[in-house]
Amino acid sequence: MSDLSNLKPQDYAFDDWRQLHEADPVAFEARRKEALESVIESAPASLQPRLRGLQFRVDMERARAGSDLAACLKAQSMMWDSLHKLRDALAELSDVQRSGALGAVARKQVELRMATVIPFRQASRPASDGQKT
Repeated sequence: MSDLSNLKPQDYAFDDWRQLHEADPVAFEARRKEALESVIESAPASLQPRLRGLQFRVDMERARAGSDLAACLKAQSMMWDSLHKLRDALAELSDVQRSGALGAVARKQVELRMATVIPFRQASRPASDGQKT
């Protein structure tokens, strides 16, 4: 086995990860967390909370899975669910755009933001010098 101690997480190839997992599962887990944190840290700050939340979900599903295979299948299922949601959203947008309703949707959103301004009537005040206001 080659020395993996001086490699950065992004430098690992699949065989390196596999060898580390077989030789030292604790070190593997530490490197895995380090690699995930590195990826999250490299993302824009606005996306980092969402990525941390997603990683938390994945970690919880892995902990509940009971075996590596079950964890892999659950992660695969989560990815497919996400892909299907994205596909459905794109199909819906495509349908709206094709039907020309996109303009109607945008107009409706503008209408929802608009309000009718009701002018106040000026109260009549008694004139002190004989003039009406």
